[in-house]
Amino acid sequence: MRSRRVYFIVILMLSVVLRLLFLQSRGIQYDDAFSSLLAGRSFSEIIQGTAADTMPPLFYFLLHLWLQLGQELWWLRLLAVVFSLGCVAFLYLLVRALAGEKAGLWAAFLAGISPLQIYHAQEVRMYSLLVLTQLGYFWAFCRLYSLQSRRVAARTAYWAALVLFGTAAMYTHNLAIFGLVVANL
Repeated sequence: MRSRRVYFIVILMLSVVLRLLFLQSRGIQYDDAFSSLLAGRSFSEIIQGTAADTMPPLFYFLLHLWLQLGQELWWLRLLAVVFSLGCVAFLYLLVRALAGEKAGLWAAFLAGISPLQIYHAQEVRMYSLLVLTQLGYFWAFCRLYSLQSRRVAARTAYWAALVLFGTAAMYTHNLAIFGLVVANL
């Protein structure tokens, strides 16, 4: 058990390094600029501005708060890196619950080194947050489905996580509903 925890920490550290490498090597792109400009406005202006982007406002709200701590491009991209690391952790938890510890570690490792995951972790967009919220939703769903206990506190906590992650997904991306429906089928 202890060695598996060490493996997971090593996988997370590798994921951090790969996501931070070349974080500033790309120039700012249109989507990055749009996100940072919109997030720099007030909350009411963000809500109005999301009509131009067609995306819900949760990511822009979080980025707005993140901007209070720094304005540099690497700092803006670091928020998506944090969400992407959360994706690696939730994928591990989800796959471990479904297929066991070894499969969870392999899934986390593959997500940690995935070029697509790394690319989106270095964008100032909502894609890492979307994956994080949907993985959290699937994890809570699987925990509820497999929960044998009649403990009300555990069931309530997983229901709260399910609702929280599902709502966050819907307020992150307008196509999140398709990912959420899968668990219910």
